[in-house]
Amino acid sequence: MNKIKQKKIAWLIPLAYLLHLSDEYLTGFPNWFSGTFKVSLSLDDFIIINLTGFTAVIIIALLYTFDKVNNFILASLGTLLFINGLIHIVSSVFTLSYSPGTISGILFYLPLGYLVFKNIFPLLPEQQRSLSAVVGVLIQVVVAIVAFSI
Repeated sequence: MNKIKQKKIAWLIPLAYLLHLSDEYLTGFPNWFSGTFKVSLSLDDFIIINLTGFTAVIIIALLYTFDKVNNFILASLGTLLFINGLIHIVSSVFTLSYSPGTISGILFYLPLGYLVFKNIFPLLPEQQRSLSAVVGVLIQVVVAIVAFSI
């Protein structure tokens, strides 16, 4: 796979994140999350958490474009997106309600995660593949802990 295609994948991550964030915002994720899990995730908290994440993925895409970060970070982010897409589906099934963000999770996160698994993971040594997947899952866990703790 050529570096140009990898760089396109790097820029699809913040694009997918922005589309997913818009979906969650417009369909009321903070209210759904707060009501479903009996926590207090305000709209401001939701925006701060996601502005931080979005800024990070933009910086990573920029650094990747200029060869300052490697495929490991893209593999980790691809895992994160894929897991987040699955969590929205599972949340909808188990709560018997629509988890805001499920549509964009299905349309953007799952296919982009698959694209990363298919095109970026094979470029990593075996031990880095596993570790990048663990890192992606851990990032999701940290975000969830923050959202549940607010």
